[in-house]
This record gives sequence, C-alpha cells and structure tokens, in this order.
Amino acid sequence: MNKLEAEVQNFDSGLPLKEQLGTINAEMAGHRDVKRGIQEQLTQLMEKRKDELGDMPELIEQKDKISAGIREKIAERNQIRDDFRVVEREYSAFLADQRRIRQDKYAEERAQQNKEWDLQRKEREIEKLDDQPYVSEMTLVEQTIKFCKSLMPQDGANKAEKEVKEVVHNNKAGEVVLAKKGDRDEEFCVAPTKKKASKSKGGKTSTKAIKHNAETFKLFDSMKLDAPITTDDIPDLLVKLEAKMDDYKEKVAVWDTSREARKQKILAGIVDEDKSEEKVAEGDDDKKEDDKKEEDKKEDDKKEEDKKEDA
Repeated sequence: MNKLEAEVQNFDSGLPLKEQLGTINAEMAGHRDVKRGIQEQLTQLMEKRKDELGDMPELIEQKDKISAGIREKIAERNQIRDDFRVVEREYSAFLADQRRIRQDKYAEERAQQNKEWDLQRKEREIEKLDDQPYVSEMTLVEQTIKFCKSLMPQDGANKAEKEVKEVVHNNKAGEVVLAKKGDRDEEFCVAPTKKKASKSKGGKTSTKAIKHNAETFKLFDSMKLDAPITTDDIPDLLVKLEAKMDDYKEKVAVWDTSREARKQKILAGIVDEDKSEEKVAEGDDDKKEDDKKEEDKKEDDKKEEDKKEDA
C-alpha cells in the first residue's frame, strides 16, 4: 500500500486536473458526433431496406405462423405414429396368440387323427390275424399230393373193385349170348397152349417216366423239392409232402393258440418280435428268389444265344 501511495504521489500527468477533464469532455463530444452520424446512416439504411422489403414483414409474420403450425402438425404426426406403433404391437401380439392357438389346435387334431389311424391300423392287423396263414402253401402241397398220386400206376385189383352193372338179356328160344372175351377161356374145347403175359397182373410194374414243363418245375422249386423224374420217385416225394403238410398244420395250430394273445399285444401297442423276425426272414427269401430268377434269366439268354449260333 505504501508503495502504491508512493507511485500516486510521484505520478505527474503534466496538466492540471481541470484541463485534463476538459480534454476528455472534448474527446467524448467528438465521439458522440461520430455516433450520431453512424446512427443516421443506420436509420437511412433501415428505411432503404424497409422500402426494398415492402410487405415482407407481414410475410415473415405469416411464415412464422405457418412454421409454428407445421411444428404442431409434426408433433401431432409423431404422436399419431407412436399411438399406431403401440396398436400395431398389440395387434402383432394378438396375431401371435391366434397363431399359437391354431397351432395348438392343429397339434391336438393331428394327435387325435394319429390315434384314429393307429387304431385303424391295429384293427386291420387284428383282422389279418383272423385269416388263417399258410393257406396257399397248404393248398399247393395238397394239390401236389393229388398230382403225384394221379401219376401212380393203377392196380388191377382197384379196377376189379369197380362196380359192374348186371345186364339182363331177353334171349329167344335157341339163342345164345356171346360171352365177354375175358370169360371165354373156360368155353374153349382145347385150351390155348400159351397166353400173353398181362402187364397189369402180377410181376413188377414197369417204371414210367414223368414229363414236366417249366410250370411244374417252378412249383416244385417253390416248395424246395426236386420234381419226380420217374414214378419210382413219387413214394419218397409223397412222404416229404406229407411231412410238409404236417409241419404247416402244426404252425396253424400254434397260430390258433397264440392269436388272441397277439391281438392283445397289438391293442396294447407291443411290438411282436416274432413277427418282425418273420418279416426279415421273408425279405431274405424274397431276395434269394429274385437272385434265382435273375440267374434263370441269364441262363435262358445264354441258351438263346447258343441256339442262334447253332442256326
């Protein structure tokens, strides 16, 4: 503080204070004159600008009003858009709920339909169980037995057992009916010295060859048996056929006893392992049969080619 006081005391402006004040006032008056000149220029410029603009202030005022209306409409639009988005989200949620309800209903109907189809399938399987199995196989074996028996030679005793109708002849006096050829031996005056040996009476019957076609060979092959070539092969074949027939009868008996149990298993939805194994075995048999057919076809084609080469 002492230092500042010393500086003030030592300050010397060179003029008295009154003269300094007058100088400052003169400078302020000059500045005011300059300010008034600038203000006059500004007023002139504003009047000139006003003349140039004309009705522009009114237009500007209208513009401001329109801008305010636009801002209000924009705010209203934004509010409407927000409200629409809220309603849209609610509608999307409603559609999702309806879709889920339809899917649940479809799944329920599908499950019910699957149950009905499963029940119908089980009913069909149960109806199939009522059909006696091995009918075609037993029929084939039975027909084959009859076929083989028809190929056997007929015995003379069987022929003699046939019933012969007694014929009543109305002969006139002095007329005689000629006896049959087989009954004439006793009426000869001189018996013949030699008779022809009868093939059907006594002695060993001759072996007869059996003619087959492709169909009969195929039938015997389907039963996994060799076709008889001569009548001597028929007895052994009949034994095998009877054994096959007995085997099928045993299988039918087993089927008959286990039919009701298998029906209950089907209704309960239990898989029958024996049935699945039978299907697999049937598939293997079908495959073997197809392979055999293919080999037969190749062999037939080879024979045809050989015939063509020979020709």
